[in-house]
Parts: sequence; structure tokens; C-alpha cells
Amino acid sequence: MEVINTESMGLLKYPVKFVQTLRGGTAHVILFNDGKKYVVKWNGTTRERAKEAVNEYVAAQLATLLSLPVVPFELVYIPDEFIKKNPELQSKKYKFSSGCQYACLFIENSIVLKEFKALPSKTEVKNQDMLAAMAVFDQWVYNSDRTMSNLLLERLSEDSYYFHMIDHGKCFPGGYKWSAKTLSQKLKYKMKYRESYQWIFSILNNEDFTSYVEKIISTPNNLIYEVIQSIPKEWAVSKEESEALYQFLVNHKNSLPNVIDNFINKYKNNSSKKKK
Repeated sequence: MEVINTESMGLLKYPVKFVQTLRGGTAHVILFNDGKKYVVKWNGTTRERAKEAVNEYVAAQLATLLSLPVVPFELVYIPDEFIKKNPELQSKKYKFSSGCQYACLFIENSIVLKEFKALPSKTEVKNQDMLAAMAVFDQWVYNSDRTMSNLLLERLSEDSYYFHMIDHGKCFPGGYKWSAKTLSQKLKYKMKYRESYQWIFSILNNEDFTSYVEKIISTPNNLIYEVIQSIPKEWAVSKEESEALYQFLVNHKNSLPNVIDNFINKYKNNSSKKKK
């Protein structure tokens, strides 16, 4: 496993056309000079979302180390000239500034889980074994936002899909606004009930989840450290914050066996449970 140096790759691309604003107003689909569309997540759109791009980047790097189906991503540079010529990026509510931004590939012919009239069966999801891996990963990075809208399924054929993990802006204790303090406090592990996980449990077995715990635990600490150190300097993550994030990830992965046991107990045999 190795940390992907996306920053150097991003320098090879530049935006050529604004395509659309996505739900929520803080992410945009932009066409780049490689002929592909990317979803751009901006650094520091508001004070309330200060760590959104950082979280997206760190989670995507860690997911890549574990060979999870995170959408292909990289860092891109958006020049001031591009922002000025696109009125959609001149918002009074949000700050879209030039500089290094997080970008993931825009997946055509896809649908989020929430939009299905009847949820897909196990046989309809080509990489269904990765659903459990994603759920375990979410518990490691303390992702509080794995809603039915944050699980993307790419249509391969009439009854066949490939699922992608999307939207990791609310990872880590403190979410968009985590700090060294929120990361170092004793964790009160009480994640929200999510219908997305209930669906996953309805088509998989308990052992599908526990098999991925050891893979995360065995992730070398030096690779986790490299991921943290590769956060773009212009995103202004302090040395204290970097150290706290590293310590959280190392300490929390060692707590995963108990965390996943509790997670399984919360959802098993509960396919008809209603959201509390």
C-alpha cells in the first residue's frame, strides 16, 4: 500500500467549463481539460465547514489504502480567472476561492440509494462484499453522515450496479469543525441510526463485517502518518491538529473490535426497525 500523491497529478489539469451546482450549493460539477467531469469540493466555503475538504481528502486517501470503492479523486487547482467568469461561483453565502481543491470523478448513469423505489438485492450489487468494508471503515473514521443519499450506485446493466462511497465531509469527532480538542476528548461512541446500514445488514451476514476489522487494524501507522502529512499546506491544518488526527486514527483502529461488535448488535435482526 502507498499514499497516492494526488497533488502533483492535479497540476496537470485545469478547469475549462462550469457544468452545474449540486444539492446543498457547496459542490460543483466542472469539466476539466482531460475531457472528464469532476465534482469539486472547495476548501473553506464557510467557517462552519472549515474542515470539509480536509475530511474528504483524508478519508479518500485512507479508503484507497484499503482498496475500498471510493470515487477516483485528486487535488486540482482552480484559478481566480475561472471563478470570475462563472457567476455561479460568486456567492454571497459561500466562499469559493482560487487555489487547491478536492475533486472526485463525476459518475455518469448513477443513482443514490435514496432514489430507489425498491432497494437493490445482494445479487444486483456487483461489489456487494465492499458494503461491509465501507460500514467498518465508517466506524473507524467516525463518519456520521452515511445517509441514503451518500451511497452512490452506478448502473452497469438493467439489474446490475457498482456502488461507490461518496461524501466524507463529516468524518472524525467534530465533523466539519473538528479540532485537536474534539479529537482528543474521550469518545462517547453513539452513532446515529442509519437506514443505509440497515439495508446493508439485510443482505449481508455478521461475519462479512468482522472480516474487515483486522485489515484496518493492520494498516501500518507510518502510512496513516503519510496521509496526514500530505494534506495541502494551504488548507491550514496546524501541526497540533495533524498530530491529534493521527493519534485519533491510530487509537481508534485498535478499538474497532469492540466498536464493530456494538455496531452489529445495533443492526442485526432488525431489518424492520424504524428510525428512532
